[in-house]
Amino acid sequence: MSFKELCCNLGTELDNEFIRLRADQAELGQQLTERINGVANHVKTLDAKVTSLDAKVTVLDERVTALDAKIDTKFEEIDARFETMDARFETMDGKINNLQGNQNEMMNILIDIQRKVSAN
Repeated sequence: MSFKELCCNLGTELDNEFIRLRADQAELGQQLTERINGVANHVKTLDAKVTSLDAKVTVLDERVTALDAKIDTKFEEIDARFETMDARFETMDGKINNLQGNQNEMMNILIDIQRKVSAN
């Protein structure tokens, strides 16, 4: 083989190798694009699910807030009732103390009367 044929063969082989490399790169690029598109589709699906769950959480949060307000209202009502009951007990306690004082006075009067009757 001559030097010219040898160079032509080398050039042809290099050209063929470059073509194969470009074809391999194009194929790898296509596979990478398909994978990226697949990941993008999964991300879109997950985003839709997250958006749906976020809406549900928002609704639940509103319901919890409403229930919390109701519970606070009920506790305020119960506190008011306890305060009313406490005031009534204090009034009753005062009346009972008065009654006991009156009973003690009556007992003292009866004891004095009995002493005077016994003395006569």
